[in-house]
Amino acid sequence: MLTPKQEEKTERQTVILYAGRDPGLLVVRRLLLEHARCVVTTAATYQTFAKEFYGGDFDGVVLCSSVKNTERRKMASLVLQHSPSTPVIVISEGPFSQYNFGTITVDPQPESLLTAIAEAVKGPHRRRSA
Repeated sequence: MLTPKQEEKTERQTVILYAGRDPGLLVVRRLLLEHARCVVTTAATYQTFAKEFYGGDFDGVVLCSSVKNTERRKMASLVLQHSPSTPVIVISEGPFSQYNFGTITVDPQPESLLTAIAEAVKGPHRRRSA
């Protein structure tokens, strides 16, 4: 949950829930997203993901390839059932991988992720607090 000071700061920023299990990727991608003016909340388990999602207000969700597909499918389902307009960006495990449980699949390159987030959050979803 964001503090009042964070909420002020995020008026022009994109708020992302990022699920990943690899600590190195988590740090690198969090820094990448923060550099791109995103506010990032992270989750390493489904339980933490669900708690953060229900307790937060996100412009989009990113599911890292370091999370098993069965768990990513469960996370995407939770988001799309609770908030169908919230984009779910699934980072692929390799070239040509496509998944039927997210809004969009992107390759693991930083520029692909940033482009996908920028495009996905342009859509009809609006945070409850916006």
